[in-house]
Amino acid sequence: MIKDNYQVALKCLFCKSDLTGPEDAEFESGDLIKCNECGEENDFDSVLEVAKEKGLEQVTADVEAELENSLGKLLSKKP
Repeated sequence: MIKDNYQVALKCLFCKSDLTGPEDAEFESGDLIKCNECGEENDFDSVLEVAKEKGLEQVTADVEAELENSLGKLLSKKP
């Protein structure tokens, strides 16, 4: 089923744990986000790009599953 809303956690590029911070924090291009788990600093642009790719993968998988389901129903109907 295709969702109306997708959420993707921002992940550390080094240890893959979720990046967390104050809820009111605002980041912009060029900022570094320090990982609370491993201490490495992550480039905001790179973290955002990885999150966009992950979100696109989720949407693509849902669309493909929906199409397979719909086509399967159409093809299984006998005239």
